[in-house]
Amino acid sequence: MTHRLSLRRALWPPRGAALVRRLAPLIAVSLLVVPALTACDPGGLLGTAKASGPLDCKIYQEKTPKDGAPLLLVLLDVTDNSAATATRVASRVQPYLDAALRDGSYIRLVATAGGPMIYSDCFHGDRMFQVKRRNSAREEKDRAAASKALGTEISQVVQSTKVGPTGSATPLLAGINDEVATVRATPGVKATAVTALVWSDLLGTGGQADCLNVDGKTASVTIAEAVVKRCFETGQIRSAGATRVRFIGVNEGSADRPQQELARYLKGELCRRISSDCD
Repeated sequence: MTHRLSLRRALWPPRGAALVRRLAPLIAVSLLVVPALTACDPGGLLGTAKASGPLDCKIYQEKTPKDGAPLLLVLLDVTDNSAATATRVASRVQPYLDAALRDGSYIRLVATAGGPMIYSDCFHGDRMFQVKRRNSAREEKDRAAASKALGTEISQVVQSTKVGPTGSATPLLAGINDEVATVRATPGVKATAVTALVWSDLLGTGGQADCLNVDGKTASVTIAEAVVKRCFETGQIRSAGATRVRFIGVNEGSADRPQQELARYLKGELCRRISSDCD
């Protein structure tokens, strides 16, 4: 189990000597390049992959209809790659996977853990995911199995990600427009409406140059306003236009009360600026 070790807890009284010892030294760990994530090699039917290979995501993909299909952009700011956190991430994304498989949607996943952007071959955004059957009962059963299998795939992405000592959601939020443009520029892809899911605690530890760095920040609306204003004024984060943005994972980690309050304030300010459809 790996956690992003943060200096932000120094802002508030530490809880116990063990925490003080953990946070006392400055961490000088080189960020590791995260290996490629799950490939979509052939596997078993509806999520039962072969023991020797990963899930075959293509079995859940269909030809895009003439009018196109929406895009689900999953953005993961991984600060903890434990199995418990991976399960929570998959659980929060699951309803969106259910809808995508029912209605048809492209899915693209991008993750960061304080290092380079990580892309999933399974969720690359180049083919539409959907489960369709002639028999409605069979379709419902197969779609539930597919959603579970894809949720497991997301859980494995989280657990396989190596967490660095610093990082934040800034590069993910900054890249929303570019990721959407990349999908739409892919030959054969016709993406319509976009939903961006952002898993993050919004408590950045990326250094003073990172606009979402909260080291030394107190929990107040005024501070949150100043932090987010700086993000947009410096161009580190831009408006996502018509993209529907949903923040998930805020206050779902081990943050204490003041941190939770600051995270909520940051979420409110980000939503006010990043999209007209944000929650």
